[in-house]
Amino acid sequence: RMARSTIGRMAWQCMRGARMMSTSPKAPKRFAGVIKLKPEMYHQYTRLHDHTWDEVMKRMYDSNMRNFVVYYHKETSLMFHHWEYVGTDLKSDMDKVAGDPIVRKWWTYCEPCQEPFKWDGPPPSKGGDGGPGGEWWASMEEVNHCGAWPIAYSSEYPDPDFVPKNPEGKISTSTDTEGLEHN
Repeated sequence: RMARSTIGRMAWQCMRGARMMSTSPKAPKRFAGVIKLKPEMYHQYTRLHDHTWDEVMKRMYDSNMRNFVVYYHKETSLMFHHWEYVGTDLKSDMDKVAGDPIVRKWWTYCEPCQEPFKWDGPPPSKGGDGGPGGEWWASMEEVNHCGAWPIAYSSEYPDPDFVPKNPEGKISTSTDTEGLEHN
């Protein structure tokens, strides 16, 4: 009992310290979503994401998106994404992302790989909104978060610890999309 209490107090002090050291006046807002990956499109999706286009990364960064991560569960073909928002005007920043012509071009290559759970009409790259209740990536509810938030975000890209996943070792850029399907 004593050890558990001491560990709990130490964890609380670490989190309190992280909050006090943070350069941000408040915690980032976290977002998560889920979508199905068409198994036959795994190669294309990893080719796109082993090196996300520089222009897409810049737009995300300029729109206050940080720590964007996508996970894949092979047995169910589900992808889960998580990211953090550090800005003050989410709607304006997300409108800038959605209105960016290079991001929309990027989406035309990602969308054929994905199966949203509930979506009617044209995909987002073509201006579609999914109809009532439609979401391309289904939003997820945060039920737990252990720990503090980052005190700084790296601006180094690509992440030096990321291991590419494309089985063919291929990547794409906004000017090199040969062999990729798109809308």
